[in-house]
Amino acid sequence: MSSKSRVRFLKTIGFKITLWYTLSVLLMLIVLGPFLYFRLRHTLNKETDHILFDECEEILQRIQDNNYTKDDLLRLIKRETAAMKYLRKSVRLYDTEQRSFIGSENFIAPYLKLSDDDIAKTVKGEYTLKKIWVKGSSSPYRLITRSVNIDNSCKYILQVAIYMKLTYKTVENMEENFLMLTPFLVILSIAGGWFLSRKSLTPIARMTETARQITGSDLKRRILYSHTGDELDELANTINMMLDRIETSFSRIIQFTSDVSHELRTPVAALKTGTEVMLSRQRTAGEYRDLLEHNLITLERMVKIISDLLELSRSDSGQNILHLKPFKLGNMLNELRKTFRPVSDSKNILSPINEIPNVQICGDEIMLRRVFSNLLDNAIKYTPPGGRVYISLEDRNDDVVVSITDTGVGIAEENLGKIFDRCFRVDTSRSREAGGSGLGLNISKAIVELHKGRIEVKSDLGVGSTFDVILPKNPTKKIYNISIF
Repeated sequence: MSSKSRVRFLKTIGFKITLWYTLSVLLMLIVLGPFLYFRLRHTLNKETDHILFDECEEILQRIQDNNYTKDDLLRLIKRETAAMKYLRKSVRLYDTEQRSFIGSENFIAPYLKLSDDDIAKTVKGEYTLKKIWVKGSSSPYRLITRSVNIDNSCKYILQVAIYMKLTYKTVENMEENFLMLTPFLVILSIAGGWFLSRKSLTPIARMTETARQITGSDLKRRILYSHTGDELDELANTINMMLDRIETSFSRIIQFTSDVSHELRTPVAALKTGTEVMLSRQRTAGEYRDLLEHNLITLERMVKIISDLLELSRSDSGQNILHLKPFKLGNMLNELRKTFRPVSDSKNILSPINEIPNVQICGDEIMLRRVFSNLLDNAIKYTPPGGRVYISLEDRNDDVVVSITDTGVGIAEENLGKIFDRCFRVDTSRSREAGGSGLGLNISKAIVELHKGRIEVKSDLGVGSTFDVILPKNPTKKIYNISIF
């Protein structure tokens, strides 16, 4: 393995999980090993002391209950020391009157003398516990020294010792087994950690491979679920939802680009064709004037499309900044009604002059003027001659509602949710004839939502449509969850 590959391997999540898993097992073994060792040794020592106390108490009781001679005491001690099968026991008695010992032949250390301190403590009724190492023994003895009171006086001092080889051997066996088991557990932890990490990360590797295969021309591929119900399934679902949104956005961009290209290609082709026809032979001044007037109308339409596209671009990039200031909304609507009066009159469309309350709101007057201009322009475009267009303004405390109603062709119910999409037109041929690009309503919706308001539409085919624009009087005091485009 090259150094670069080795470094890359050391940075993988699988290696980190395995390392952490192994270190955790090692740490547990390091902590658990000594704990179990000292705990077992303490428990066994405590159990040995209990056995020692029981044996001592039993011998003590027999001596006190019977008037034994010296020979009787020797036989008793031999019998008691022979009874211990697994724990080697040693017993001896110290005669306080004759200052001599009566003990078993196997006593741990015949040469061991009682100190004056031990005698003094024992006579007082106290007992002593000691651990004694005897030369030639691999393990120590546990020795208890107690007084034997007869007729309320200390006649003997009893010493009982138990060889602790079995206890120490048990602890040593546990230590050896633990040390032998530790490498196996470490190897098992490494193998187990690596297996679990690879098994857990395999779905991520599949996700990575699938993600590499997804391109702009192939957005239909999706991440496969492992159906385990864990976080990886949740991650796969989140990525798939993101891919759905990206695919939808790409589709809209492609459709938008196609529509805009078509919108611009038509007027450019008209300009080119008209100019070529005019230049094919000598023309009169009137014919040149007619061509220039037609070209001017076409160029104005192109300028409007380009202006709309720039507006959408600014909105998409978040560069649309509102210049909020108080103004009279009623004055604006009255001015717009006068502005569109010549257009409506040319189509014989009536616009009843009803009183519009002069409500003051805080907003970007230029941008809101564009919203209502788009709505009025659409209402007049799609209303046949002899129809009507109404404008109304309602004050609702913190909000105002501007309604623009027409008696035009209306919108089918299945199209109501799409009319604010970019370049969407209910009737493509009629919209193009009317000079629409399908961007006005999308821009209007974005501007209204920047003001923390909303647009609602109600329509019936062949009856007409009503667009309600709900705006807060002061956008800075109202909070909405806004999702533009």
